[in-house]
Amino acid sequence: MSDRKFRADYLFTGTTLLDSSNVLVTDETGTIRKIIPFNPAMQGVENYSGLLSPGFVNAHCHLELSHLHNKIPKKTGLVDFVVNVVTGRDYNEEEIIDAMQKAVKTMNRNGIVAIGDICNTNLSLDIKEKCALARYNFIEVSGWNPLHANERFEKIKSIYNSYLANGEDTAIVPHAPYSVSSPLWENITPFFVGKTISIHSQESPGEDEFFLRGTGNFTRMYRLMKLENPIFKFPGTTSLQSFFHRLSPAASAILVHNTFISQEDLDYVKEKTPAHQAVF
Repeated sequence: MSDRKFRADYLFTGTTLLDSSNVLVTDETGTIRKIIPFNPAMQGVENYSGLLSPGFVNAHCHLELSHLHNKIPKKTGLVDFVVNVVTGRDYNEEEIIDAMQKAVKTMNRNGIVAIGDICNTNLSLDIKEKCALARYNFIEVSGWNPLHANERFEKIKSIYNSYLANGEDTAIVPHAPYSVSSPLWENITPFFVGKTISIHSQESPGEDEFFLRGTGNFTRMYRLMKLENPIFKFPGTTSLQSFFHRLSPAASAILVHNTFISQEDLDYVKEKTPAHQAVF
């Protein structure tokens, strides 16, 4: 088979938006070879209306929670959202799997070709084996009570090993600074070496308030969920500054959401990021 040539109203290279005077050339397998100027004498050019673009990457999704789409009340704030997610996991397994399959099809239809997927179980393994999406699996651990750190770690390590056994790109990652005890951090940090790590960070004003002063809405969340951490002492820093140093062994780190990150913390990340690491 010969090369294929694609032309559209616009061609996005990933960094630059080009117009219809350019043609994208791929080999027979779909591998991109080059971009060349359009010539009216060219043969076999496939013309499309709209935009040609590289496939999209959903760097942070929760495939296992697809069944909760439109099931959680909006605008309740992070604490009530977290409580609803935790209590909303207890659905029929068939319903969860069906929702995941539909979510994969939706992503395919919308041009998503790769995902960074948060995993708390191995329930999505069979679906991933059969889908065309490239993926990186973030095996997410949480546990605020330090007395349960080893138990939580052994459970998540078992899930992690099941993904590795299937040849999946996989890392053990912390859920959030407000849900991982110090002993649990110590258990998982050695698994960061050379990996891409993700962590939910600064998703609400209450997160910084809790780490700065030990007060605010997060104390209500712990009461609602009956969570205790008797060894925790609020560090008097922002949430990000309380944990960022722990990510240093990782090759790269994704700080997820950052809805309330300050310029001070952006500067802190820039200053404290190790030379070998990329932070997103």
